[in-house]
Amino acid sequence: MKKKNLLSIGELSKITGVHIKALRYYDRLGILTPAYVDPDSGYRYYSFCQKAVVDAIQFCVDLDIPLKHFHDYTNETEPWICYKDLVDRGTVLVEEKIRIMEERLDLLKAMQSEMERSEVSYRNEYPAKFNLPERTCWLAPYEGALGCDESNEQMKRLIMEIYEHGLQLGNANGLLLLREGGEWKQYIFVDVNTAAAGTPSYPELLHIPAGQYLCKKAEQSGIGQVWDWSRPYASEAEIALAIETELFVGNYAFSRPVLEQRCLLKTDNAK
Repeated sequence: MKKKNLLSIGELSKITGVHIKALRYYDRLGILTPAYVDPDSGYRYYSFCQKAVVDAIQFCVDLDIPLKHFHDYTNETEPWICYKDLVDRGTVLVEEKIRIMEERLDLLKAMQSEMERSEVSYRNEYPAKFNLPERTCWLAPYEGALGCDESNEQMKRLIMEIYEHGLQLGNANGLLLLREGGEWKQYIFVDVNTAAAGTPSYPELLHIPAGQYLCKKAEQSGIGQVWDWSRPYASEAEIALAIETELFVGNYAFSRPVLEQRCLLKTDNAK
C-alpha cells in the first residue's frame, strides 16, 4: 500500500482537531482501525474517507453516546455510518439534557430568591411576613434545641431513615411545633425532596403547603421562643405550626449557621 496516498495520524489529527492520543484510543476500542500500519515503524496511516468515521465518533463524544455502542451505528462489512440512528439517539439525549438543565435552572432561581429573602430577614430587627414554598419533612419527636450532641444524633438517624426508605434528602432541617389534640408537640425534622412523582406515604412524613409565614431571625436555638416574639403580631390561634431552621444567607457559615423561626399563619378558611 502506498503511504503517500494516506494520512499520517498527525495529519488526521490536524484536519479533524482530535488529539493523537484520542485517535490511538479509538484504535484500541476497535472503532477506528488504521487503513495501514507500517510494520517497521508501527506508524498508523488512515484514508481520507476515515475522517467521516472520526467525525461520527466526535458526534458521539459530544452527545455522551457511549463509544462502546459505536458499532451499533456502523457496519463492519460495508463502509457506512447510520447517521439517522445517531441523530435520533442524539436528539433524545439532548432533549433529556435540556430537561435536566431546566430543572437545575429552576433550582438555582429558587435558591437565589430564597437567599434574597433570607438577607432581608437577616437584617430585620422585627418579625416580617414572607410567602414561602411548600415542603415535606421527615419527623421524629424531640424536646431539645439544635446544635447539641443529642440533636446531631437525632438528625443523623433521620437522614439514614430517609436514605433507607429510598427517598431523596432535601437541603434543610430543624425543629417543628405541631398542634396535636389541642397541645403543641415538638419534633426534629429533615426535609425530603418530593419532586419525583410517586413518593410513597409514611407516617413520619409531613407535607406543609405553601403559605404566609411570620419570620424572625433567632440568636440561639429554642423554638419555644416563637410565643414570645410572635404574640404582638399573631395570636396562638392564628398559627398553624412553627418551624426553626437555618437562614440561607449568601455567606453561609456552615459551622455556626444563622437560625430563623417561622410561624405559618392560618388562611381565612382555616381559622
